[in-house]
Amino acid sequence: MAANKSSRVLAGRYPPPGTSPIADAIRARRGPRGITPLDAALLHVPPVAGGWNSLLGAVRTQGKLPGDVRELMILRVAAINRAAFEWIQHEKVGREDGLNNAQLYIVRDEGTPLPPAPGILTQLQISALMFADASTRNVNVGDQIINALKKDLEVLARQQNVENIEERTEDLLAEAVLVVAAYNMVSRFLIAVDVAGLSDEPIPWPIERKEHLVSLPNSHTIHAITITASPDAPWIVLANSLLTNLHMWEFVIPHFISDSPDIITGKPRKPFNILIHSQRGHGKSTLPVPPADTTIPSLASDISHLLSILNIPTPVHGIVGVSQGGAASLAFARSYPELTRSVVACDTSPRTAPGNKEAWAGRIGVVYGGVSAEEILREGIQGGEVGKGADYALKVGMGKLADITVPRWFPKPSKCAEKESERGERHKWLAEMVENTPVHGFVAGAGALSDYDLYQSDEECRNLLTSPIERVLLLAGRLDGGGNIGKGLQHLRDEWNAVRCQNVNAKPVEYVEISSAGHLPMIDEAEHFAEILRNFLDSFRL
Repeated sequence: MAANKSSRVLAGRYPPPGTSPIADAIRARRGPRGITPLDAALLHVPPVAGGWNSLLGAVRTQGKLPGDVRELMILRVAAINRAAFEWIQHEKVGREDGLNNAQLYIVRDEGTPLPPAPGILTQLQISALMFADASTRNVNVGDQIINALKKDLEVLARQQNVENIEERTEDLLAEAVLVVAAYNMVSRFLIAVDVAGLSDEPIPWPIERKEHLVSLPNSHTIHAITITASPDAPWIVLANSLLTNLHMWEFVIPHFISDSPDIITGKPRKPFNILIHSQRGHGKSTLPVPPADTTIPSLASDISHLLSILNIPTPVHGIVGVSQGGAASLAFARSYPELTRSVVACDTSPRTAPGNKEAWAGRIGVVYGGVSAEEILREGIQGGEVGKGADYALKVGMGKLADITVPRWFPKPSKCAEKESERGERHKWLAEMVENTPVHGFVAGAGALSDYDLYQSDEECRNLLTSPIERVLLLAGRLDGGGNIGKGLQHLRDEWNAVRCQNVNAKPVEYVEISSAGHLPMIDEAEHFAEILRNFLDSFRL
């Protein structure tokens, strides 16, 4: 983050003490900080600077809202409007008022749909966040959001022990609306006149979050993000499913970087450091040449290279993957058990199930405009010119695939089952992610899933069941595949334990099922997934 820069638009004015009553009044309110770059820009119009000082002073210090709620709303405005100066000033205040790393992470993450998974923010913080978000983005806030905020403010009014609960609730609602309106005004001025030269700077994250484009040995690049909650915290690696990218994990990341007790259970937590990455051909990651070199074992190899190139200490605490990423985590257990203490494989299988090769070919055919599975299996995609062609696949076909895939991933009664369901925003968000997946990345990944078998031995003559991996958790959403995915993982658990438990010191493979989840439990049941995974990872934490 750049510091001590000057505006490229408007030079600030700093009247010497005693020469401007308005500037002196601003100094009195600011205290040791004195005239800030924002004040200096406003002092081009002293009467407005004076009015601004009075207004913002009242909004910040003379209301009845708790400081954490007020600062959370201000910070959400800053995140959405890309007002770095506003974020930098108020993150410090937010922390002083009790906001922690995980809560600030949710507020900063304006790309993930609301509401967030429970357990990090209080109910009042959630409703305040949703109001600030809707008001900033849309101006016209719907009744549902206003009524939810008002309901939670009424609870606060009762806690404040006043005589007229209704009157105090209305006062608090008016104050909340004024906070968001006032700081939208602030952010627009900050950016327009480039206060402190920060208008083009990214909003900082509350903990270290670095993006990497990592060139791997076989001619492709992997987009990865490292999230460092603490220099001493153990690392976990998260691997995405086919048709998604690294952002699919955003709902659960706050649960793993948190060093504060769970809001609901009160259970203490210690943070993890996290490596997320988009697998080959997904998100910003590219494919190798030829793309057919994409296999399930090669996805595990990519993870091992990332750990080495990014200097992440090994063994990491866990490799966690779902669907295609779950298969990659099992492949990692087979081929790189020395690099991790555990693997967690979600909603996946150790090998291609009978009939799946034809099913994947049929889905590729959908993307290219109704080409039969038989033709895809016989002819391939012919450089993208099969069926209605590459342009159709990009502009229409992937959308059709999303329309088919996302409802299958979230069957009823999943909370993400429909766009209008309880967590419908997540449904829409994921559908857009699927639709925007690069076509060739999908085809390559589908090819990898169409032909793999981790029961076969790797180059070290080791098959999955003989891996010396320390701990294994298999997890499934009960709704996935009508329950068949879970049954398959239970069968794998039993097979694996039959071999594994011949060693009396080996920890048995565990299986857990989330009853109300579909194919991606970290999205439709994020809080339950996070609790299960944290309990597992914490059980052998040093």
